[in-house]
Amino acid sequence: MVMTLLPIRRPRRRCLDRPHRCRYIHLVSTSPDLIDTAQCLCLASRRASRAITRAFDRELRAHGLRATQFTLLATLSLKGGQTIGELAEFIVADRTTMTRNVALIEEKGLVEVRQHEDDARVRVVTITAWGRETLAAALASWGEVQGSLTEAMGTSAADGLRRLANSDWARPGARNDIKQGRRETAA
Repeated sequence: MVMTLLPIRRPRRRCLDRPHRCRYIHLVSTSPDLIDTAQCLCLASRRASRAITRAFDRELRAHGLRATQFTLLATLSLKGGQTIGELAEFIVADRTTMTRNVALIEEKGLVEVRQHEDDARVRVVTITAWGRETLAAALASWGEVQGSLTEAMGTSAADGLRRLANSDWARPGARNDIKQGRRETAA
């Protein structure tokens, strides 16, 4: 691998932090292995995830929701009351993040959080009547974005994304289980 550092001096343009600082460009060889990283699935999925989330956030903003909040309301509407842990597991988020997200929609009156009847340490989240109304109002906007994104990526790509999200790979610790042959099929 060849790596060359070339100083680039720009005498007429000055940096705000250091007036005479040199900038360097790193030139790296074009080895086939390195070129393959330009097609990295991790990078592509992160970019796609951010683009998808931005599209949903933009449309749901008119209803006072973010995509994560819409997902929480839809989950609670479909599954009924859930503990913070159950929500975190279903949505594949850590409990701390889920607690914060639930607190935000609780402040808006969209959900109610109460103690579990059998264990006071456990909190159960349920959707309120206002939460159901908000969810119903936002559903059309969600459907428009869902349709537009499915059309943009193609039905087969959208189906592939859902398959991956429901596969063993989506479970925490899945890579180690799959490597060790403890593979379970997703329901």
